[in-house]
Amino acid sequence: MAIIDRNVLGKADYSLLLTFVFLFVFIGNIGRIKAVSAFLAEIITGHEIITGIMASQVMSNVPAAILLSGFGSNIRGLIVGVNLGGLGTIIASMASLISYRFYAGCKAGSVSRYMVFFTLVNVIFLAVLYCVSLL
Repeated sequence: MAIIDRNVLGKADYSLLLTFVFLFVFIGNIGRIKAVSAFLAEIITGHEIITGIMASQVMSNVPAAILLSGFGSNIRGLIVGVNLGGLGTIIASMASLISYRFYAGCKAGSVSRYMVFFTLVNVIFLAVLYCVSLL
């Protein structure tokens, strides 16, 4: 890009890129803390779906997948959990954060109404899909 279109480099969202970098560094480091890894190993076995969902709500689903992948043996359950975990709070998926930033940048709508509607719809879909995953 530096050769083809130098201007595009100035338009990148570097704060978002740094958020990704620091989040992955944080996840890599927290997984190495013995107390954290012992806790994760204890809670994930047999509870991969719900653990993936809950972890995704506080750290986003991709970092949650990376953190939890070293624990438990039910990879299918973990994949389902972190994919479902992309629903719920706005933090649950980086794509949701990106869409929120675009929406907040528009002067057309209320940010608080967006958050309430977004969260309500996502929690409903999360609940429905979680119930379906249990079948």
